[in-house]
Parts: sequence; structure tokens; C-alpha cells
Amino acid sequence: STSIEFRSSTVEPGLEEGRMLVRGELELAGRRRPIQFELALADDGLLFGTATVKQSDWGIKPYSGLFGTLKVVDEVEVTGDAKLGG
Repeated sequence: STSIEFRSSTVEPGLEEGRMLVRGELELAGRRRPIQFELALADDGLLFGTATVKQSDWGIKPYSGLFGTLKVVDEVEVTGDAKLGG
């Protein structure tokens, strides 16, 4: 199994209210690289965001099957959400 780890280094207010810009390092497939993404906070306490990860930046060859007729693009979007407790 491969572990995935993200460590933030800065969190700053975003350009719009309720948004934050997060910067840090993502460790994936044994490599660590900088990454940044935006998080949004909804009125109901739901925190969500999307980050684009280019697999080849981490030494991952994008999936290809059926003798090359089925391919996955190099850049994939990773989304996540969490509910803030009170």
C-alpha cells in the first residue's frame, strides 16, 4: 500500500469571503512536492475543496489499459469535504 500525506505550511484568507488558500507539501508515491489549493466554508459548517494533481510530477505513470486504448489523463482532480464540529 502507498501512503498519502499532506502537511500545510500556510493558510491565508482567499480572495472571496468564506474561502482560504492552503499551501503545503503532498507526499505521494514516496515523493514530496509543493501543492496549493482553495478551501471553501459553507454556512452550515461544511468545508470543501479541490486540488489538481499531475501524476507524473510524483513519478506515477498514468494508467493505460486495453493495449493503450484506455488511458487516464495525467492531471486528476482530488476533492474532499469535512463537517466542522462545534
